Amino acid sequence: MRKSKRSMAYGAATLLLALGGTAVMATPASAQASGHIAFSNKGWFLAKTCYKWEGSATPDSCDDNKAIGMDWGVDIPADAKGVRVSVLVHGQEIGDLEAPQITDLNRNHCYELGGTTFGPTITEKNC
Repeated sequence: MRKSKRSMAYGAATLLLALGGTAVMATPASAQASGHIAFSNKGWFLAKTCYKWEGSATPDSCDDNKAIGMDWGVDIPADAKGVRVSVLVHGQEIGDLEAPQITDLNRNHCYELGGTTFGPTITEKNC
């Protein structure tokens, strides 16, 4: 009986430590003051967007195979000093869309992709 109570006490302590560690790790993400980059695909193609963060501990990332009608985005890391965004259109042999030049990382940036595989467009829109 004593072993059972001791096991339960250790289990409860371990659970509290795990939950406490999760709460501490989640706090910085919720305190983020930076903006967001969002895309809407209204074009007749699959799109890929990649984000190369400058001066940030956040790893670079990509969103791939975004079809017509899909919306997606990424939060700008609070420690980022800059971002290089690339927008690629699958099936296009020569060139890709001219990526937006984002210099203000403290606000939201929204874009709409349109056109077809061989005539894609990118337009900034209100978020």
